[in-house]
Amino acid sequence: MITLDRIKIIAPLGCVAIIRQEAFEVKTKNNAIISMSYTQTSPCKLYVEVDYKEQETVIEFTGKILMDAYPELINNNNIRKCFNNINSLGFCHINTDLVLEHGRICSIDVTKDIEHLDVAGLSEWMRTNINNHRKYLVRDIKGNLVIEKNVKTRGCKRRLTIYDKGKELRLAENRDFLDLLSDADALLDYFKNKIRFEMNLNSKQAIRSTLNIEDTSISEILNSDKNPIYDFINEVTGESVYLCCSLKERKDLAFLNDCGMDIKTVEYEIRKYASKGTHISQAIKPYKALLSKIQNKGQNFKGALLGLLLETIMLPLLLVW
Repeated sequence: MITLDRIKIIAPLGCVAIIRQEAFEVKTKNNAIISMSYTQTSPCKLYVEVDYKEQETVIEFTGKILMDAYPELINNNNIRKCFNNINSLGFCHINTDLVLEHGRICSIDVTKDIEHLDVAGLSEWMRTNINNHRKYLVRDIKGNLVIEKNVKTRGCKRRLTIYDKGKELRLAENRDFLDLLSDADALLDYFKNKIRFEMNLNSKQAIRSTLNIEDTSISEILNSDKNPIYDFINEVTGESVYLCCSLKERKDLAFLNDCGMDIKTVEYEIRKYASKGTHISQAIKPYKALLSKIQNKGQNFKGALLGLLLETIMLPLLLVW
């Protein structure tokens, strides 16, 4: 099941009824109102715009609108709860049925939280195992690892951010959100040792191609059985790049690389240059051991990571706002 931490929807004009006009920023032209917009950054990000010129409504929000149920993220089972929670704020009323039927999604953050104790180690493994550094840009942004497909076409862009969600929730900017929860400690405990993978798809074309769907209707996206984060990591990471722990290992690794990581080639090269009386089996032994370490570490780490991305985390019983 697709889970999102951000969603932006374009829907017909009549989807939103304004209740408190003073909460909206009003734009006019020639003394006529052309749009009205509501912006909220805390305790959760929320944007609602009624655009009379374009005859459409824009609704954008993050998973924090779910409050105590935030670990669920935005999904097919709780999308109505998201709109109900927005309506409970009292500045507008969203016609949920109309939005779900006619709304189209133009931007999302596909999100997956996994339990992992070492975000630094995982990030370093990702960084050193990118299979094509020309095709994929790897950067650190505010301490988070970001992997981005190096393309100019907006519809082909993919950006994956990896970070410690438990640590991020404890930042001062999230204090207002935590203060509104029924049990902030329970939510913080849930996110302890959780690493978040967040893929930004910022155009309809990117959403369609990544999720392999025909249109960007809300039901089509939330019912998608694709796992884009799994697919992206499987695509961008190659064979393990082993991090040597000594100068001797580094020299042995260079020799292995020269021999194409092939033990038979290693044996051939040793026999060609070894002096008489050399025990070939003993000379080959450290290269066999190093190759085994490289193969096992890479396969186990990548396989374990992909396995975690396939799992569905069992959520605790959470209070509904």
